[in-house]
Amino acid sequence: MKNLWIKRVWGLLKTFLFPVLVYVIFLLITFMMDRSGYATSGAFDRIIRNSVLSTIIAYAIALPLSGARWDFAPGIIIILSGIIGSNLAIDLDGGPMTLLLLTMGIAVVLSLLEGVLYLAIRVPTIIVSLGVVMVYEALSGIVYGGTGTQLYMHPQLTVFARSPWIYVVLLITMTLFYILLGRTKFGYDMRSLSASPRLAVNMGVKEKKNIIITYLIVGALLGVAAVINASTVLVSPANNLSSTSLMFSSMGPVLVGLYLARFSNIPLGIFAGALGMNALSYGMVVMGIDSSIQTVNLGVFIVAFMGYTSNQEKIREFSKKIRIGAKNKSIRRQSQ
Repeated sequence: MKNLWIKRVWGLLKTFLFPVLVYVIFLLITFMMDRSGYATSGAFDRIIRNSVLSTIIAYAIALPLSGARWDFAPGIIIILSGIIGSNLAIDLDGGPMTLLLLTMGIAVVLSLLEGVLYLAIRVPTIIVSLGVVMVYEALSGIVYGGTGTQLYMHPQLTVFARSPWIYVVLLITMTLFYILLGRTKFGYDMRSLSASPRLAVNMGVKEKKNIIITYLIVGALLGVAAVINASTVLVSPANNLSSTSLMFSSMGPVLVGLYLARFSNIPLGIFAGALGMNALSYGMVVMGIDSSIQTVNLGVFIVAFMGYTSNQEKIREFSKKIRIGAKNKSIRRQSQ
């Protein structure tokens, strides 16, 4: 029992070593550049707050991705459900819970429509989701006259984006996501389908039911993300696939987090990935790096990280061969 707890603690330390290292490295760099903005409590709070939204979106991306289904719709579902849910809550003179329930309900409907369409026409999700994105983006420019939403002008409705409620939302979401993946039949069935779809179906796993439940859960997660997003920024209608940027901004935490998850679990791994990527992004802001260069740097970092983690065994073997070669060369020199 003691060894099990030691193993778990060690796994947690390894999981969160990545964001800690990123923060410390950029802290040292900004100190050497005589820029103190990265060391303030405001910077630390901003990194964590931004990580909450990134983490919840990353959960919604990782869930279908674990079943080999690429989905480009999360961004527009966040935008469209945020616009409709916020305006309805304002019109109904509702409170924060009304806003949350309305937005989650709308996001679930939008997500389920995509899932039903996928099951009906059975073409790759990457194609279905792109078509859904185009339709939903057009709708975002139609509803409420294309005015979007300015929820931050109604502070009584933005409590879920402020401390301490934003952290309560994260904790609840993370706990439910962990239970869902690791303690329910749905989670076991999803892992079976991702490992061997045909074998899983032959063993009695209902694939269509699993897919529908997946889209339902994704919708609920995106509804929560929509509330936090609408509470912090001006949400404008999207067009020309611009909504996909919101999805791609959370791909870093997904890819990094799925690797870190091997040390603990997927919810914690993705959260650690989100913390690290947001620490990296904010560090570049403090350093005064241009936004376009930031995007390039983030892309290079993700490619390098994934390249290293995907080829660790080859890199170890190559390093071992170099060490053996150097050792043999040293022995030959000594013998001469």
